[in-house]
Amino acid sequence: MLPRALLLLALAPALAHANTPDDVYGVSPRTIAMGGAGTALPGDYSGAHYNPANLAHCPTSLVALDVSRIQHSLSFTDDAPAPGQEPLAPKRVRNQTRFTLGACMQLPFELSLGFLLNLGVPGAISLDQQTANQQPNFALYGENNEQVSLALGLSWRATRTLSIGAGFAVLFQTELPLNADFPILEPDPSEASGYRPVGFGLGVSMGAIIGPRFGVLWSPSPRFRIGAAYRGALYHDLDVDALITAKLIVEIPVPVHVDSLSWFSPRQFSLGASGEPARNFTIAADVTYYRWGELRSRGSSYPFLNMYSLDPEGASGALIFPRPIRSGWKNNFAYRVGGELRSGPVSFRGGLGYRTAAVNSAEDSNVNLLDGPVATASTGFSWSAGSTEKSATPRRWWRYKLPDVTFKADVFVRLDHMMEQRVDHTATPGDEVPEKHYSYSGNVIQFGAMATLGW
Repeated sequence: MLPRALLLLALAPALAHANTPDDVYGVSPRTIAMGGAGTALPGDYSGAHYNPANLAHCPTSLVALDVSRIQHSLSFTDDAPAPGQEPLAPKRVRNQTRFTLGACMQLPFELSLGFLLNLGVPGAISLDQQTANQQPNFALYGENNEQVSLALGLSWRATRTLSIGAGFAVLFQTELPLNADFPILEPDPSEASGYRPVGFGLGVSMGAIIGPRFGVLWSPSPRFRIGAAYRGALYHDLDVDALITAKLIVEIPVPVHVDSLSWFSPRQFSLGASGEPARNFTIAADVTYYRWGELRSRGSSYPFLNMYSLDPEGASGALIFPRPIRSGWKNNFAYRVGGELRSGPVSFRGGLGYRTAAVNSAEDSNVNLLDGPVATASTGFSWSAGSTEKSATPRRWWRYKLPDVTFKADVFVRLDHMMEQRVDHTATPGDEVPEKHYSYSGNVIQFGAMATLGW
């Protein structure tokens, strides 16, 4: 019961902001519909995530609200469960509806400010970590994305052809007292179970982590742009020492250490280009490098809890908590390309993408982190109305002067297909890796709409 109770420690943060959902699902219907190739694609608030320098090229000041639905259809088949055991079943991946509020504001001195705030329901903030175990876990989906994401960026148009941007995503963490009751064998005939719960209190103090973002956008001609961006790592870091007193015949101190990473987003480097080979046609392409392999190089237990006794020679020394062995995290790439064709107030978009796996096969590990190459196809369109150009005769409604504004509505659909992966390992006597024979694959469908007001 002790390990189960200590899992509550992972739930200590009251409010978390991170950028993993934006990494996996993309930002803004226009960019998502164009395959996610946003590094050198200015136009809306998405620059706060992809490249802060893009914010300098927002056509107007604007505010946007979008809603998207994410449906997971990820399948898993255990072909040879261990004798006498139930077949392996993956950790739940919950569907979500996500809401995003974004803005791009033009400021004096060739400055532009952008931000985005993104949250999902149900599970706006959800986290359930355990020590290392065999339950299959789709490593980049599920609770890793059940969080609030916040990004802020500032761009400066240094010259007619060069824009420079900087920003950040932030993970807010607060100090909370944690009190819990769980049964440690203390006989009590007055209780129905025959035992009395033993309580403990714990104060958890955590600070704030900021993931910086930097970018440049170079426009050697009005119809061609090259962009580059860096996004820093962001994560929730739990590091707690707990002293629990178990009352048997005598009081026995049980000092335990708990640490973990959660809601992890790795360091990223991206390079892209966009342009207009024809007046009403835009194409964009980019490549992003994700440093997931840093989890392996620094010995992290992500996405599991790491627990150990602080008194190996004492009573708690008999408590041995499992750790992942060769969990398989590795650096990976994402390649994206898309296009937009404009005809009057209507624009049609389409895009393709391909992401390599962030986790190696699990044949050589005692845990089952699931990921594979993912192919992406997306499409969408938009309709716009209005103009911000000053008219000779101001528009009026009744006796009120109407501002010069634009309105745009966007819709998109995106399909991610994870290619089928097979894992087979035949255990031998003394093997630290268990017997496993399973396969997995699946799809993630995302669709949504956005309304944008510009002035």
